Amino acid sequence: MEGELLYMENEHFSLVDALPYIDTQLGAAEVAQQVKALIEEEMTQFEPRDYLASLPAPELPFLNGPNMQEEFSRVSMRQPLGAIDQKKYEIERPEGEAAEDEESWKKIASTAQMNLEYARIKSLNLELLETWGKKAWIAHNMLIRGAEKVLGKEATEIRASREEVNKKRKLDQVSCGNDLRKLMRELEQYQQDNSQVEQAVRGLESDLKRLRDFAVERGVDIADVDPMAKPKESEMDTQG
Repeated sequence: MEGELLYMENEHFSLVDALPYIDTQLGAAEVAQQVKALIEEEMTQFEPRDYLASLPAPELPFLNGPNMQEEFSRVSMRQPLGAIDQKKYEIERPEGEAAEDEESWKKIASTAQMNLEYARIKSLNLELLETWGKKAWIAHNMLIRGAEKVLGKEATEIRASREEVNKKRKLDQVSCGNDLRKLMRELEQYQQDNSQVEQAVRGLESDLKRLRDFAVERGVDIADVDPMAKPKESEMDTQG
């Protein structure tokens, strides 16, 4: 889906939350080991998928060329890289029947011309380097420094933007942490209050049972004040 971030393609991504600025217990060694064990257990049942399947493949015309494909095939078959063939630069005088063959001499002459051309180009490059090398290097350094300033400025802006995001996240998480701690204290207080109420209720129930038993033993009719009280034995015999 256009405009959708990559992590949103994960199922139930909205259930994953993290508060690294307030979840400090995750840094404990014991908790870290537990988390690592859970991750390793999950990985044993995890089926990896292609996370880039929804993205279009990049266009790489250079890598799709025949020469590169040939190299990829060589690497995939673990074949060694062939050394540079220097025999085509060697000049050997034809001997035997080859000495009478005109094509052999033409081939040698072509190789000699090629070597001479290489030598001429090397000499020309050395002359150009001697004349313009220093100036070219100074100009190159100026371009590099200019590019460094531009990239440095972009990097500084990105770092500043990242810091703003981190600061906002920290402030939001600290605020959420305060709310969570407040709710946790309220929960603990409610649990404590409920425990005290339950304890008091059990005490009252014990006292009520004791009073009821005492009333039965003394033959006191308390039905008018306690409808749940047991009737006296005399009344039960009369009703029987």
